[in-house]
Amino acid sequence: MLRLFAVSLLLTATILVADEKNSAKFAAPEGWSGETIVLPPGFAPDMKLKGSEHIRFAPGMMKPASDSFFSYAFVFELQSKPDLTDAVVQEEFLKYYRGLCMKVLDGKAPDVDPSKFTLELQRLKSDAKPQPNEKDADAPVLYTGTLDWVEPFATKKPQKLNLEIRTWARTDRNYIFACVSPQARETAIWKQLHAIRDAYLKKRTE
Repeated sequence: MLRLFAVSLLLTATILVADEKNSAKFAAPEGWSGETIVLPPGFAPDMKLKGSEHIRFAPGMMKPASDSFFSYAFVFELQSKPDLTDAVVQEEFLKYYRGLCMKVLDGKAPDVDPSKFTLELQRLKSDAKPQPNEKDADAPVLYTGTLDWVEPFATKKPQKLNLEIRTWARTDRNYIFACVSPQARETAIWKQLHAIRDAYLKKRTE
């Protein structure tokens, strides 16, 4: 089933062959897989964000019985515009997931209405230490969120995804890092997602 996810991305987005050459090292535990695609992807061409997306999938990504089902981490490495305001983050994530769902379903579930997908975001206080010469506008912004959508790959049923999102800016680049899982945040998969995120952030600040 994970191959189905990769094939869907291949058919709807430009895959970057030189996966990590232009990205900070994006490590993940053994057994996790990954892809890199160009943004905006073919399944969501109306997205305003431009750059690349690096993704790491948990081993149970496409196994509904797994405790890591549909759990993954990704980073958007972006051009400096548009600014990553609360509204832009919410709008762009909804475009991404709505487009992904409808492209994968490809008319097989005509009752699914992507306009009814919702994303609730709560902005949190940043836990990051300020960087030298960092402007307030460049400081990390943290969100927790809940996405209500239809999971189109394995179940084709409504799903509630928990998200933790961090956005920040550096020189001429913007970044969005997201940890995603339907599992509760106190479960083991989140420790793995946080470890992936923290390792990436450490590489970015070295």
